[in-house]
Amino acid sequence: MADRLNTAVALVAVWLVPVMVAVTIMDVALRLLAGRATLWAFDATVQLYAAHFLLLGGYTLMRSGGHVGVDILREHAGPRLGLVMDLLGWLVFFFPFALVMVLWSWDFMLKSWAIYETSPGVAALPVYPIKTLFFAGTVLLLIQGLAEFIRCIGQGLARIGGALIR
Repeated sequence: MADRLNTAVALVAVWLVPVMVAVTIMDVALRLLAGRATLWAFDATVQLYAAHFLLLGGYTLMRSGGHVGVDILREHAGPRLGLVMDLLGWLVFFFPFALVMVLWSWDFMLKSWAIYETSPGVAALPVYPIKTLFFAGTVLLLIQGLAEFIRCIGQGLARIGGALIR
């Protein structure tokens, strides 16, 4: 379920890139050809990039090797010690970080919605939708992390079982 959810979100989020490119090209063309700049293009591009970045954390985690991992010790460990190291990595580093981010982004989002926060630029675009995506992105990352953790346990136990058979 987590894989399908993050893949579906990624298939939508990928279309933010051509929109960002189109807005940037339009802004540059207006500056060069018409001698006038838009008041909203820069803020819109920043928000589109933020949405793209925030929504793809879970998908990147799902893709093998998408996030940073330190495998120097792990690659020299046997199946049993390797599983313990993997599980400790999830339990000590990933889950505390993800839970703090979910809780923090929830508060961040609510405060933004409470004041209908806008960007500081002249266009004053609404910021609360992006802060909502910040929360949604951290939830997607946590959901995918739970799926990867369960997958890690299954693969680790299979490695241990295979090592016992040999």
